[in-house]
Amino acid sequence: MTSEPEIVLTALVGALLADCSADPLLLLIRVTRGPAVQRIGGGSGREDEHFDELLLEAFVSTEELLRGWVDRKVGNRLDAEDLIQTALMRVYAAKPEVTSAEQLRAYLWTVTKNLVRDAWRRAATDRERLESAGAERVVRLADRAGLHFDDVVVLRQALIAALDTLPPREREAVVLRAYEGNTYAETARIMGVSTGTAKSYVHNALRRVRERLEHRP
Repeated sequence: MTSEPEIVLTALVGALLADCSADPLLLLIRVTRGPAVQRIGGGSGREDEHFDELLLEAFVSTEELLRGWVDRKVGNRLDAEDLIQTALMRVYAAKPEVTSAEQLRAYLWTVTKNLVRDAWRRAATDRERLESAGAERVVRLADRAGLHFDDVVVLRQALIAALDTLPPREREAVVLRAYEGNTYAETARIMGVSTGTAKSYVHNALRRVRERLEHRP
């Protein structure tokens, strides 16, 4: 059974990631060829730059097909654009272990299809979550989790830094669980692992995030 502190920390991570996704300057920028992923806060290492390049290549190579498909499914160009931006942000946040643009393109399509599939079912829930993921709720969740920050911006930056230190599979699992709202079983199915393994990934990720937030510089 999931403990109360872990439930609260999961909610806090989800709220902070929702807060990030609502601000395009945090994780996504727009460049001449369309949306691209950008590392924030102090530059990026070579491994991160390689992932960014793969994601940009994967997106550019399928952008026309992806946009056309989502437009037809959603029926609204603005909603389709928002959905694609969200898919990109989620792929970037999860940073799946892939070695080629082709694999990442398939991963992007899977995330996008899941978003379209769940759009109507989750519309009301998503609106409520995004509307409530403001500074006041984040502060309340942080206090309940025993993490005391005077500035939400500092907390948000500390969380992003903490996520960047996680092993790739743990980071992917905690994003799928905390931000996308998947159950452990759904997280396991998406990652291709057992439910027990998914739980272990999430538990370890949250433990590392808490340690990083508690012992931040």
